[in-house]
Amino acid sequence: MIINPLTANIMNAVMCGLMSFGLLLTPQKFMQGGAYQKPWFPELPAERDNKLYYLGQFMSFIMLGGCLVPVLINPSSQLICYQMAFIHGVNIIHTMIFMCSKTYENARPKEIGSKAQWYFMTALSVAFFVVTLLASLHTTPNEVDSQETRLSKTVANSVMLAFSSTFGLLFTFIPEHLVSMFWDDESLPDDSKKFMGFKLLKMTDVEKWWTRCVGTAILCLNLGMAVDANIQNPLYTKGSLVTVSTITLLNFHQVVMRPYKSISSRHIWLSWIPNLLMSGAVIGVLASAVLYV
Repeated sequence: MIINPLTANIMNAVMCGLMSFGLLLTPQKFMQGGAYQKPWFPELPAERDNKLYYLGQFMSFIMLGGCLVPVLINPSSQLICYQMAFIHGVNIIHTMIFMCSKTYENARPKEIGSKAQWYFMTALSVAFFVVTLLASLHTTPNEVDSQETRLSKTVANSVMLAFSSTFGLLFTFIPEHLVSMFWDDESLPDDSKKFMGFKLLKMTDVEKWWTRCVGTAILCLNLGMAVDANIQNPLYTKGSLVTVSTITLLNFHQVVMRPYKSISSRHIWLSWIPNLLMSGAVIGVLASAVLYV
């Protein structure tokens, strides 16, 4: 054993815990770099009710349910190593695209101090990637749950993989179209370009960055599951239950309280409520695979 999975998992859990709580509690301050750092991005919306900060909170729940909670349940899990190795690897590539190409040109920092923070975090990601990858390079017995549950984990995990991968692909490859189904821009004229009857939004580069971070994180968690090749893995079931449950509560809060603008009645009835119903069904499936007979 080159590196014990316990070591890599604890490192990743600490990192994800710090980032997720920052994004969850103060998404705007986190993206601004806080009081003692240079801004991560040159321009961020001044309004706290901007949908960009909803994306930050969405990402925080993925990190909580995808890494932190699973590590608390099984700190030596090989599955978490696979998943986090993919997340670090893809994040490094994504950051290089961010810093070295024109894909996110308007979101790239211009100050030397801000750039230095990005380079430092990239170097840190490389170190975490190497440690996590080395912790993945040995075989371990498949994680199984010997007790009978109301629904098999094979069915529950398959449903979750299909459900989450669909959104992961949409977040990653067509973020404008996906976001347009859930958000409105009142400044756009009624005769603007449409997608499925919704106004096609013009997303900022910062919004595209965070949307693709969400999408790639979801896909990497599922790729780790594929490498683990254990469709009955109970840790994936439990982590997914936490993730879907918390995100569904976030979405329900958004529908009821509208902390982030703006959403039309059409968006509520045709996108948000159907999404809540689908998420509720997935929660029921995952919960049935956790509850013992």
